Amino acid sequence: MKKMNHRTAFFVWVILPVIAMLMVGCTTGTSKPSKFYMLSSVPESESDASRAPESGAISVLIGPVTLPAYLDRAQVVTLTGKHELVVDEFTRWAEPLQDNFYRVLAENLSLLLNTPKIFAYDRRGTMPADFQIIIDVTRFDSVANGDAHLTVFWQVADKRSKAPSMTRKSVLRAGASSTGTTGIVDAQNRTLTEFSGEIAAAVRSLVR
Repeated sequence: MKKMNHRTAFFVWVILPVIAMLMVGCTTGTSKPSKFYMLSSVPESESDASRAPESGAISVLIGPVTLPAYLDRAQVVTLTGKHELVVDEFTRWAEPLQDNFYRVLAENLSLLLNTPKIFAYDRRGTMPADFQIIIDVTRFDSVANGDAHLTVFWQVADKRSKAPSMTRKSVLRAGASSTGTTGIVDAQNRTLTEFSGEIAAAVRSLVR
């Protein structure tokens, strides 16, 4: 019977036990579960639909809507300093943030303007509408103390006339209602609600 050489012996007596322990740890250990969050629309009971047209509902085309690239990830992003981002692997958005932002904004405007005619922008062709909202988000995050920030450059184009577009910049901030990610997301949600109200007010001012 041949004797094992030094390399084979080292693998059998040292490497194999280490591999076995790692495999046991992977199968029996527990990892921290991920938590998922999402933005939500304005409750119908809190909407300002009474100020919107009740007949001959206007139509609104939302888009394009752009968010900064640093938000194009599953994880919730917070800032700990002027130049430092924190990406927590275990706090995640339940859907892509841009999709969530878009959907909630559409639901809010439908309620605030009392219209079912809210359309999403399609690059292959634009849906005819009375108004088009073009949105460029440059910031949508929270800082270490939980305060949420939303900065948006946006335009409202009255598609019924050749009047110049209404161009605006919104800088919104909301304090966290509680500690932890739940409070952070709630604060971000409130900035989006406020932004929805600003758009609705701008559209109302153009309705004749």
